[in-house]
Amino acid sequence: MKTVTAVEAKNSFGRLLEAAHREPVLVTKNNREVAAMLSMEDLRALADTFLADPLKADVAEGRRALLDAVMAQIDINRRIEAGRKAIVEGRGTVADDAYFQGLRDRALARRS
Repeated sequence: MKTVTAVEAKNSFGRLLEAAHREPVLVTKNNREVAAMLSMEDLRALADTFLADPLKADVAEGRRALLDAVMAQIDINRRIEAGRKAIVEGRGTVADDAYFQGLRDRALARRS
């Protein structure tokens, strides 16, 4: 993978775009990784293995842009992981009869 500084990326953006067509490009600033540039072909390949089927369908049917779908999947994955962690730590919600009755009661109250 090619690595360039933020200054190099700014000063030679056209070459950066060309390089991204060949391989992903890592951009650093103050010796920290701050961004990556990759081709749409690489993004499509990543999305093909990463996206859940409903998001793939949204992209295929034009309801959502590819990058937006990838970012949505990242958010979904973070929320799932946070939920799993909460369950492990004993902070999860017990989905018993009382829980579902509470949901029903709130839904009925909104309709009234």
